[in-house]
Amino acid sequence: MFRFKTTLGAIALALTLVLTTANNAYSQEDTLKISDNPEYYVITGKEDVRIADEIMAELSKMPESSTTNELMVAAAKRLLGTPYVAGTLETGDSETLRVYLTKTDCILFVETCMNLALTVKKYGSDYSFEKFANLVRESRYRNGVVRNYSDRIHYTTEWIRQGEARGILTDETKNFGGVVYNHPIFYMSKNFKSYKHLKDADAQRDDCCGLHNNSNARKSSQEMAALNLQVIKESEDALNAVPFYYIPGSGIKKMEKKMKSGDVLGYMSGTPGLDIAHVAMVYVEKGKVGFIHASMAEMKVVIDELPIDKYVASRKSLTGIKVMRVR
Repeated sequence: MFRFKTTLGAIALALTLVLTTANNAYSQEDTLKISDNPEYYVITGKEDVRIADEIMAELSKMPESSTTNELMVAAAKRLLGTPYVAGTLETGDSETLRVYLTKTDCILFVETCMNLALTVKKYGSDYSFEKFANLVRESRYRNGVVRNYSDRIHYTTEWIRQGEARGILTDETKNFGGVVYNHPIFYMSKNFKSYKHLKDADAQRDDCCGLHNNSNARKSSQEMAALNLQVIKESEDALNAVPFYYIPGSGIKKMEKKMKSGDVLGYMSGTPGLDIAHVAMVYVEKGKVGFIHASMAEMKVVIDELPIDKYVASRKSLTGIKVMRVR
């Protein structure tokens, strides 16, 4: 994670590039390190940095009057064809900021486009990968803090609300005629056994036969899993304490005209306990309202052929949408 000291007289942290290895062979990932403190890392790749820099260079040449939405669409179109890869943030045993542009999933695609646009919007031609990565950290992690698995925002509803609190986006769903979605969030806490960093939360140590060599490590793993699960449960409770809105599938078509290219689109889940099943970006071309997304079906970033309402209707697990606009 990139963190910069801004107080006068602070000693500048040296930026070094450390090539990581896997199976005794050079990997494609690099660790950008600015301190011995593990909080000061971002894992990425040289190609990811190159692509990000190229896109920001292109965005910085667009007219100064360009809106954030327009910058996001330009970034999205530049990333068309990027491979869909699930679980890119789940690698490793410790929580570390990871930033990739050579592979993506649905939420990471939108988050990447948003932060590329915001970096150029904020810094203009003085953009840098470091500044971009720092904005990713601020949007992906609760209060921007990267320590544990549970610091990462796992529910898109919380990602939206933190974005609103930071002043970088607005949830337009209610303004577009949305209604309250009576659909409590609890999926992760109920299904914690399915998550690598939560599954040992209820494990019991066998202390009757004495301590084993790995008992401290096992205890640490179990305690951390329990802590992560507790934080996840608390975040679910906080989300459920505030009503959230959606536009039912039957109401999508009549409010399409209110959408703009670059709006963030959340497809609401009908799965018990889960809020949003898929995230995309609205794309309007020649009056047709569609969307760009990292498609699991196509296994890459595409401009989908289906209009938004038809996409919802074609999937039994979806019930409607949310619409957000980045400022």
